[in-house]
Amino acid sequence: MNFQPLRIASGWSVEWNTFMETDPTPEKMDAFTGDSLLYLSSSHRLRSIELSWTPEGDYQGSFKLIVINLLENFNKNTNTMEYTGEWDNPYYTFHSRDRLEIVDEIERLTLSLDHYEDPRLLLRRGEVDEFSEALRIELLTNGLSRELIDTILTEGNWKIQDILVDHPDIDHLTLNSIAQNGVKKGIRKKALQKLNSKRFKNKNDLQK
Repeated sequence: MNFQPLRIASGWSVEWNTFMETDPTPEKMDAFTGDSLLYLSSSHRLRSIELSWTPEGDYQGSFKLIVINLLENFNKNTNTMEYTGEWDNPYYTFHSRDRLEIVDEIERLTLSLDHYEDPRLLLRRGEVDEFSEALRIELLTNGLSRELIDTILTEGNWKIQDILVDHPDIDHLTLNSIAQNGVKKGIRKKALQKLNSKRFKNKNDLQK
């Protein structure tokens, strides 16, 4: 058996490959074992692509193709960038028993996948701002609370204040505080623009 020919776009690294140019039959299922048949990664796109056969070695199974987002983590000890996959939350999943359909999908993905934007709040590339990131996670998990808002207003950096301005449940009082005391001119301006938007201006008119 030969390896399956693939037209992989530039910028992708082949980390693992046992993807063969053969279709599944009851006699050839030894070619469809292992956790991964193919694993590609792109540090530029912050994505990885993994191909497997599931259930492993089962002729009644199918190919499973997933795209995983990658998080950059700078290792100060080795002075290198390391990558962690968000395996619990695949960006994209595709199933097929058709090998050529899988080939087409792999080739399409390596061409079309865009860069993943890391949602974490960073001090610099690969280094998380632990305090601000904890505030972001709390906001994401538990929503707005007065205590959280006060902490963001008094101790948060401009990035977490920017997220707060965009929150759908933000109120007039909080926006006004950011418009006056935000840690960055751009954030103060953004809060003021939102205060003057139709949503908040109408509320102001009703209160007069």
